[in-house]
Amino acid sequence: MNLRGKLFGNAAIYLGANILNAGIPFSLLPILTRVLTPADYGTVAMFGIVLSVLGAFTGLSVHGAIGVRYFQLEKKELAEYVGTCVGILVVTTSVIFLLVAAFGSWLKVVTGVPADWLLVAVVISGLQFLCNIRLSLWQVAGQAKQYGAFQISQSLLNACLSLIFILVVGLAWQGRVLGQVLAIGIFGIIALWWLLKDGLLKNPIAWRTQSHDAIKFGVPLIPHVIGALAISTGGQFLVTNMLGVSETGLYVVGAQIGAVMGIASDAFVKSYGPWLYEKLQDESVVGRHFIVGITYYVFLFFLLLSGIATVFALILFQYVVGDKFLPVKHLTPFFIFGNGFIGMYFAIAGFFFFTSKTKFVSIVTISSGVISILAMWILGNVWGLNGIVFGYFVSQVFMFMLAWIMSNLVYPMPWFLIRSAFAAVASVQFKK
Repeated sequence: MNLRGKLFGNAAIYLGANILNAGIPFSLLPILTRVLTPADYGTVAMFGIVLSVLGAFTGLSVHGAIGVRYFQLEKKELAEYVGTCVGILVVTTSVIFLLVAAFGSWLKVVTGVPADWLLVAVVISGLQFLCNIRLSLWQVAGQAKQYGAFQISQSLLNACLSLIFILVVGLAWQGRVLGQVLAIGIFGIIALWWLLKDGLLKNPIAWRTQSHDAIKFGVPLIPHVIGALAISTGGQFLVTNMLGVSETGLYVVGAQIGAVMGIASDAFVKSYGPWLYEKLQDESVVGRHFIVGITYYVFLFFLLLSGIATVFALILFQYVVGDKFLPVKHLTPFFIFGNGFIGMYFAIAGFFFFTSKTKFVSIVTISSGVISILAMWILGNVWGLNGIVFGYFVSQVFMFMLAWIMSNLVYPMPWFLIRSAFAAVASVQFKK
């Protein structure tokens, strides 16, 4: 298979896996919304947010370093590096468990999640880290089928267990959370076994050097993760507090339709990232021109795809949502193109990860998060819901542009030699 076929073939697999992965929990809505109360849903949602926040600290996001070092280390060294990262996971998870146990009463008030379930969330976030390591190694190795099968199987088990605990056992929100907990726990153990089976987990010898390298890579990403969470929930928070919960429903529907582009962006970058890391090993002038040319094609791809998605969304909107949500129809292009710019941002973010200068990713995310909240708040006060949605779009464009500018400070590339970039792409044969 030639390079183009492999790149887009893997992207198609990731896209299919992402669609199925997103569709499985969505298919539960008709059932769960009839057996769970809004309060139950609130607790389930807060447990998910807690799990995401804890995931930024358990393991210190060092699993991202494994994907980069895959191209730089021999298999034995890589296996020891993975062992070092798992050691970091054990230490950090233990510390966070003790902190959550100590401050459980206060955290219960803040999150609305019972203290014992908060402790469960700490352990599960650690097991999810093992899943992330296994998935990361499959991704960089270009093994998209294994990646997709693992993800989809976990989601299916999550859904099935949740239905059993709720419909058969008779649990409420606890059933949905327990299904999630057991699915992550089981697949975390499977991921650990798979790493051992493939010889990708060994006792590290140079653990001091490796742990320093992994922590240097991962710790600067923590603000990035927290900032990304703030960006993803900031719009709903502002709409609710400025305009009321009915307007929040409109915002969420528009955001969900725009998230279709988000699925495409995530699928493509999972295939594009490992390819970029490999190509960046070639530091020749022609190699750099080639990467720039491909990156520009990625930009054009997402802009074109966003335009096509917008046309289809506007045509099909009235057939997909109820009449009460039709007022948000004209805002869907901003959500769609906003997610398109996220895809373009992903194409740039790889330069930060390749150089291990991940603190710049956090700078971009935090800066964009602040701009996002300010833009949505200022424009929301002027134009209401329209202003908040437009503020979201503006913040995504800002994040992409800031990342592009800063990436050139971290890893200079000939971005302005556009003719040479496209000539380099045209002259290279797409072959394996």
